[in-house]
Amino acid sequence: MLSIRPEEDGKLREVLTELCTESRAKVVFLIDKAGQLISRSDAPAYTSNDITFASLTAGNVAASEALSKLLGDKMLNHAFTETDDEGIYMSLVEQKLILVVIFEKYMSNLGIIRVKLKKFKPFISKIIESIEVKSERERNIGKEINIEEIDIDNLFE
Repeated sequence: MLSIRPEEDGKLREVLTELCTESRAKVVFLIDKAGQLISRSDAPAYTSNDITFASLTAGNVAASEALSKLLGDKMLNHAFTETDDEGIYMSLVEQKLILVVIFEKYMSNLGIIRVKLKKFKPFISKIIESIEVKSERERNIGKEINIEEIDIDNLFE
């Protein structure tokens, strides 16, 4: 799971909101494969239970990946679901995260969504990579400290 600071979430939200605006979508989510909501676009007109949506999306992608493997494909890159009025486009980022775009069919279409995703995915990947590098550095900080050298009895005197 990613450990994201508020400033990093701000960058993600900014990119996701710009993607949402340019593609004329209702909302854009970034979800990990475990079903945790990482970030979302600022879309005040769109309300949903984001946590439930994230979990269901991760389950949908996991099932689609399993079906894809049964058919002989190595990996799933994207999936699309639609209702009468809306489309839900799911695309994997670095095979670790799920980028979800929900759009109304009369405002946008799958072609526009895919073109805009191609433009914005590198920015999202770069932010995620930066977050992962920082997290790895932070995990290694504790490994550099030799606890045996610390005199715990005299530490708080």
